[in-house]
Amino acid sequence: MLKSMTGYGRGTGHGAGYTVGVEIRSVNHRFREIAIRGPREWLALEDDLRRAVAREISRGRVDVYISVLPDPTVGDPAILDIALARAVKKAGDALAADLGFPDGISLRDILAIPGVVRPQEAAVDPEVARPVVKRALDAALRMLAAARRREGERLEEDARHRFSHLSRLVEEIGLLAADVPKEYRRRLEEKMQEWNLPGVVDAGRIAVEVAMLADRASIEEEIVRLSSHLGQFEAALGSREAVGRRLEFLLQEMFREFNTIGAKACSAEIALRVVDAKTVLEQLREQVQNVE
Repeated sequence: MLKSMTGYGRGTGHGAGYTVGVEIRSVNHRFREIAIRGPREWLALEDDLRRAVAREISRGRVDVYISVLPDPTVGDPAILDIALARAVKKAGDALAADLGFPDGISLRDILAIPGVVRPQEAAVDPEVARPVVKRALDAALRMLAAARRREGERLEEDARHRFSHLSRLVEEIGLLAADVPKEYRRRLEEKMQEWNLPGVVDAGRIAVEVAMLADRASIEEEIVRLSSHLGQFEAALGSREAVGRRLEFLLQEMFREFNTIGAKACSAEIALRVVDAKTVLEQLREQVQNVE
């Protein structure tokens, strides 16, 4: 089952007179990058938090936000900055008078100013709160993992649909390639008729020319390698491991094989399917870039 690198999770933990909140957001990234944000005095827990996140996530950009708030049933959960409110009121009334507005600044306007009312942070010893933080982080990680799995299921369903289309194209190219020598012979014989050469060039000479042309345009090795890459890609889709980088690598290798086929094949039918295949590969690459 594929897992997406995109998701969101949150969790809370309750201590004596305070609540710890943890929010986690993850987005796609080439490597694993974890950023911890929270009260400065909680930096002592950063390494433990980072290790806990790393055990669950192997790839992606992960932002972890930690907040510590007092229990509203124990004390006042908000701080009102009276001095700032008075300064805002004075400045607002002065501006209204200067501009000729009949009404000054309202209480709603004052309360909307950042910093006038702000949450009160609880004074908690980080070491004492370590178990509470762990509970909040574990809950957030579980929610994040569920979101990443849901998105991964959608990505896998889409990838398998496109994979089936790609497999059919490779099969069709292989069948068309088998007819390339016959097509070469037909074209050569048509040219001979056009140039009035029948009977001048013997059948053995024609067979040699057809064999040489067919050998130069042979895509048998490319088809074999593509079949191998497709098998590995399908196996990776069903893996429980983090396979995003492997899928990207396989798509890159398939692009290379299709480019070679497009350069070698002198068949319009094969060229058309190569274009279709490269379009599907590009669509798959866009999806795989979100896979862990």
